[in-house]
Amino acid sequence: MGKVLFTGNKSKPSEHIVARIQEKLDCEFIELNEEKVKAAAQRGDVSLIVLYLSGLAQEDRGGLARILHDVDKVPFILAGSKEELHKYFGRTEARILRFIRTPLRFSAFLSEIKRILGKVEEQNIDIAKLLESESKVIVEEEQPKHILIVDDDPVVLRSLSNNLNGLFRVSVVKTGYAAVSFIENEKPDLILLDYQMPNCDGPQTLGMIRQLEGCADMPVFFLTAVNDANMVRDALSLHPQDYILKSAGVGHLLQKIEAFF
Repeated sequence: MGKVLFTGNKSKPSEHIVARIQEKLDCEFIELNEEKVKAAAQRGDVSLIVLYLSGLAQEDRGGLARILHDVDKVPFILAGSKEELHKYFGRTEARILRFIRTPLRFSAFLSEIKRILGKVEEQNIDIAKLLESESKVIVEEEQPKHILIVDDDPVVLRSLSNNLNGLFRVSVVKTGYAAVSFIENEKPDLILLDYQMPNCDGPQTLGMIRQLEGCADMPVFFLTAVNDANMVRDALSLHPQDYILKSAGVGHLLQKIEAFF
């Protein structure tokens, strides 16, 4: 298969997606820049461009519009939220083959890229007919995986939420008590639970969650800023699905979450 050019805002979700695509396909990442993307498209070795819309700044929108208008030799896949994608439905002059609505599991994301790339590279393919059949199709999951983040630090909540959105549905709460109240009304697929919080820490919160009806086996990853052997031992005795140091970084956390799902 030919090369995939992936472009968008440089963020942990996009870096993670590109790294995983590169394990399976020839994929190059370029942070969204009008001139660089156009130059790459003109080289002749790019078969498909993936435009990742999530997290783009307003000032990037003009350059993106010009890329869609001016690049006429390479087809596109656009990936983003429902609201972001609908802004580009009317771009009939652009060679958009597919809209991918995020959040979407990586396996489904990759499968769609491979399928479209294969169609683009078929012998004697009629691109006009392919555009007509593909351009209005949205690939999406009816229910993306839902992650609840529990942490008393607003900086951590904001960072994790920003980095997980686009890949998963994300909810956040600041206390253990708030987590219990949330879970009484809605069951997430995974909880990222800070081990050390004031008033009601991670172990206490987990104990209360497991007392709730239907939550005895609720999946939990403990997150902690402290690398202490005794704390690790105590945490693992509660049988969480994983115990992750915050210092390991968001990329490591994304790999753990993806492996879990």
